[in-house]
Amino acid sequence: MVNHQTQILGALLNAGGRYVSGNALAKKLNISRPAVYNNIQKLEQCGHLIATKKGLGYCYQKSQFFDTAVIDHYRTTTMPVAIHTFRSISSTNDYAKQFSSSQDFEEPQVFVADTQTKGHGRLGRHFYSPIDGGIYLSILIPLQNRQTIHSGLITTGTAVCVVRSLKRFFPNEDFRVKWVNDILVHDKKCGGILTETISSLEDGLHENVIVGIGLNINSANFPSAIAHKAGAIVNNTSIDKNRIAASIIDHFFYMYQTYASGNFLQEYAKLSETLGKKVQVVMGNQTITGFADHFTGDGALVIKEDSGQMVTVSSGEVTKVYLPGNSYLG
Repeated sequence: MVNHQTQILGALLNAGGRYVSGNALAKKLNISRPAVYNNIQKLEQCGHLIATKKGLGYCYQKSQFFDTAVIDHYRTTTMPVAIHTFRSISSTNDYAKQFSSSQDFEEPQVFVADTQTKGHGRLGRHFYSPIDGGIYLSILIPLQNRQTIHSGLITTGTAVCVVRSLKRFFPNEDFRVKWVNDILVHDKKCGGILTETISSLEDGLHENVIVGIGLNINSANFPSAIAHKAGAIVNNTSIDKNRIAASIIDHFFYMYQTYASGNFLQEYAKLSETLGKKVQVVMGNQTITGFADHFTGDGALVIKEDSGQMVTVSSGEVTKVYLPGNSYLG
């Protein structure tokens, strides 16, 4: 059965911000003008903002919600990716795990939600995920030949990809990254990255990898318990979050093809809020204190202790990283 809503949405998106007349849509789809109008109304009820001008027709503005067709439209790479969108979900990473265990798939899957009811970061820490104000996105990648995954490089590489995308839409903001997985702006955390691997119960080898990305774009009313350390990028924005999600997906898969080379680490180091600072790294019951000296080729942090000894810490060992005296209080 022909879906006229999908066809009209595609025509409006392809117009690139120009008006398309009702007559042109009716003729193209071989339907009546009233049918065009009715489908426009249905699209608006689904959260699409469409401007109407007498004598000009209809012009697509943005979507208030994540929409698979809109994200696909704004993507610029040809990497085949299946995109799934949700108004509300418990956790995109948790859903990706469930999908991985219950579905057969060969191409990467992306899950994007307008809100999460049980969003979480590393070590199960809660991630504030209010509706309308953020991007909650998980990428599920099937591993070819069950190759080894370098989670430290994926996490640091993803951080670079996210910042590249955000700078495109918010060029005046000074984004920074805090090792291991925090995205900072205005001295507060505006995003986090959670990389998880799924291993076979039979032999323990990695079968899939999940990269979760949570961003507070223009979220508001942060709970008092985190308001001192978490914040949004901007107070208000007219940017369609589908465009930002599409950019992140494109940047990620461009990076992922060669991520094991670590060719992004120099850029990551320039963005780092950690290097050159005094740090306290907690690993279970052990705390290492010193100056963050550099990153290794696999994304680990090298700390110079007061004694002069160099200690290398991998992301998988870390419970918490503190930056005493730094503006960021997380």
